[in-house]
Amino acid sequence: MGKEKAHGARKALITELEALIPQLDEAGLEFLVEQARIHLYNMKVDELNSLAQDLTSPAGTAGRKKPQEAGTTPQPGPVFQIKAGSGGGSYHVSYRGNWKLFSDTEMLAMVRIVQGPGSQEERAARLFRWLKTERLDVLQDIPFQGATDPLLAEFATLLQKTFAIKNR
Repeated sequence: MGKEKAHGARKALITELEALIPQLDEAGLEFLVEQARIHLYNMKVDELNSLAQDLTSPAGTAGRKKPQEAGTTPQPGPVFQIKAGSGGGSYHVSYRGNWKLFSDTEMLAMVRIVQGPGSQEERAARLFRWLKTERLDVLQDIPFQGATDPLLAEFATLLQKTFAIKNR
């Protein structure tokens, strides 16, 4: 019964939205489209974070741990991972299981910064400023402490190793 009720509520919202659309001007329609895109983006991020949480939780591994050889310490997985989105227009960056979605334009901007002129410290400072200006949400989820943070340097190095900008 819960699924039917949810479906009915969804159908009522769609009907209401369809009735309102003819009354909206172009600016109103642009606003709704932008809000829909933002909401879809947030839904995708939530889905990826949920998936990552499931994979990293003890229940998600179902108790399957590889036996460890005597005298060895377990090696943690990479701190950062970058994966291309299925549609080719986005990239997913994972920091310890927490996923952040970047558009191809944003990824290109970051790669240009880390492969640009100057020392590694100068490029890291530019990357930090870019994140602070363009993607403050990333700084809330990944604990970069500033431009000189070794974690930021690790991320910049991964960007440098993962991507190459081809000269035209």
